Amino acid sequence: MTTVDPLDMDKDDADCGPLMECTAGTMDNELRGNYPWSPLPAIDFQLPSTLPTEWDLKRFKPLIPQLCQRYKGRVLVRSDIETKPIPAKKKDFSETLVDGWESVVHPEGALYFHDATRHVFTDANLRSKRLLKAINHLAHQLLLQASDIIDDSTHLVIELQVKEDACNYYFVQHDKRLLFWLQDYDEPIVSTSVSRVSNRILTSVEIALEAQYWFVDRIVMHCELYPSNAPIQPQIATELKHVLLHAHSDFLTSDTSVVPYDLSTLQSMLDLSNHLVEYVGPLTSPSDEYVELPAHLMCVLARLMRLFARSKFLNFYGQVGARVNANQSVYEVEQSRTKGTLRLRLANAFLWGVPAAQYKFLQNTWIDNILNYPKWYKHISRLNGDWSNVTIFSTVMLAVDVSFLAVPGVISEVAVVIYLSAICSVSSLVVSMLLAVESRRWGTDSAEGAALFMARMIHTQSDIEALAIMYSLPYAHLIWGMFFFVTALGISIFHSTNPATLIVVGLCWVTVTALTLWPAWWGKFSITPWSIPSRNKGGQVKENF
Repeated sequence: MTTVDPLDMDKDDADCGPLMECTAGTMDNELRGNYPWSPLPAIDFQLPSTLPTEWDLKRFKPLIPQLCQRYKGRVLVRSDIETKPIPAKKKDFSETLVDGWESVVHPEGALYFHDATRHVFTDANLRSKRLLKAINHLAHQLLLQASDIIDDSTHLVIELQVKEDACNYYFVQHDKRLLFWLQDYDEPIVSTSVSRVSNRILTSVEIALEAQYWFVDRIVMHCELYPSNAPIQPQIATELKHVLLHAHSDFLTSDTSVVPYDLSTLQSMLDLSNHLVEYVGPLTSPSDEYVELPAHLMCVLARLMRLFARSKFLNFYGQVGARVNANQSVYEVEQSRTKGTLRLRLANAFLWGVPAAQYKFLQNTWIDNILNYPKWYKHISRLNGDWSNVTIFSTVMLAVDVSFLAVPGVISEVAVVIYLSAICSVSSLVVSMLLAVESRRWGTDSAEGAALFMARMIHTQSDIEALAIMYSLPYAHLIWGMFFFVTALGISIFHSTNPATLIVVGLCWVTVTALTLWPAWWGKFSITPWSIPSRNKGGQVKENF
């Protein structure tokens, strides 16, 4: 492998082909030479041992913004550097200019570089002459190969992949809001747990590429990564407002809306879009084809656009089989989902019908490995409240069981049943606390935490049944505890041989039992195993306008 002395690479006539790896110490000395007063020497990364001198498919790799390393491989600053005094009368602390490049500070604080002439962006530290020559050389090769398809609205992003000794890149076509490469790209365009999304559907690919245009690493996107010098069409701000207005009304009037946010969040987004429209309007004229927003406003616009571009992709927007209801699957294999296996039906009978309701909720919330977070949050919040109430009821039930055992003259049969009631009460109490702690530990009060939790818990249809049964345990155990207590009470009462007592108490017992089971029999939810759901398909809701 051919190498070159690192010092030779600093010369103006140095060969940009072979490049020797640069040590952290050498880079520290270089930084100190430029800024003798500064305490900022950093641990810089190592450069590739060589760079391609001609087009080499193996050394140039397509990249999507989602996989950029800005938020994963940042340069670390040394903590043991001695701080030097600031020179007297020094008023200019501007950084050394990089020939042909402009240093830009992202609103979040990250530093990147922009070549306004060639429309090239990179996060590499171009204050290093070695990195500068390397990036210039790589950009020249990529632009040369793409010279027949690029125009003024085309931008190039370059990232050095040190471990793989390669250069990652992608081109951005701003007027079409798309990414493209000089090689075939066969990896998933949008990182998602929906593994069956096919890149062969051209419209879906176009939406996915637009999502990558706006989207990167769940938090940022291409236009968020490089918000400065990003030309956008003036009508995008108005387009965003229209999208948010439709999403707001759709979520407000439909129980099965595919909008991934609740009303309060949508209203906040709509307020932001109104401010954007008010700002962009005076800056543009009918003849303006593109406009450049301040970096902070561009981040706001790009982030909101990214959220809905990703939602379009996940819901197959514009396709024949587009998802128009949140509880609707777009895959044939999912259409065969049944009401549950024999295990679920047995558990449903044993656990007082609770698993069936939980199973229906999970099926309608976790569709195609996509979580409907507004419904999830509402249901989990209600479950957490129910679990808190169950702990109180279980504690009271346990105290009642212990008090019953303390009554003199309790027969052995009654004592055994009371033991079972106490066990169920303790089990309900413990399971409620464990589920509440597990819910908080996985951060299910956030969309990301809830999705990670569901992805961890559910891999097959059988896992949905298991989770439904698990969520049913606190309530079902409490009901069993009450059932055993009532059984023990009945044994104690009917153990008497007095006919008058048996007749009076028996009639009251039958009446109270019938009235107790009446809501379970005719109610909306099947609480008892033998309950028969209504055959009526439902009524109509009258809307007054």
